Amino acid sequence: MNPRRELGIASAAAVVATLGDLLLLLVGNSSQPELGLPRPPAWALPTGGLLGVGAIPLYALGYRCIARVLRPGSPVLARIVLDCGMGIAALGALIHGLTALSIRAALASGAAPASPLAAVAASGRGVVAAWVGASVLVLAASIAIFVAGTSRERQLPRPLAWLNPAALTLVLAAASLPSEAGRSLLLPAAPNLAHVPFFGAWLFAWAGMGGSGRVTAGATQR
Repeated sequence: MNPRRELGIASAAAVVATLGDLLLLLVGNSSQPELGLPRPPAWALPTGGLLGVGAIPLYALGYRCIARVLRPGSPVLARIVLDCGMGIAALGALIHGLTALSIRAALASGAAPASPLAAVAASGRGVVAAWVGASVLVLAASIAIFVAGTSRERQLPRPLAWLNPAALTLVLAAASLPSEAGRSLLLPAAPNLAHVPFFGAWLFAWAGMGGSGRVTAGATQR
């Protein structure tokens, strides 16, 4: 597949997954009167679950494209990005699906719907372990990208090094903390939302390279 198309698909997948998050958050936080959210329609929960489960695996295409760019100059960093990206795609889809099922189970029992974060915490050690594992993989991939763009023989433009998923997630998480709405709506969606500018920046950079993938030459001239 054309690398630019891979990045385009990954960027669109991040948008779709974020929409899925927002639907789950609408259902999960509908019982919090302080947020003033509208009553979610019946289709919000299944649609939100399916959007994330279907879209997040496509992140693997974007990470594969990034690894391909890094491979000529640093096969080790490329392998880290590729392997971690595959794991992020798999665990992310699993977490999203299990979160939707947890919210559905709460609704079926007659209890007030749990927020996605509360649903994850109540789902047992397996889901929490998946969250921890996905976080570690995101951090490892982000460090590899950062090193590739900031080391002496850097292979990427510096903006791409800083616009990594871990850094973007932290920025979004920090922005969510001052308000209850932010903590309830933005914070849980931050990991998927962070992948929108992440893959988008790579897509923009790839277009600037004319689709050649020759990032190293452009980076070393900056």
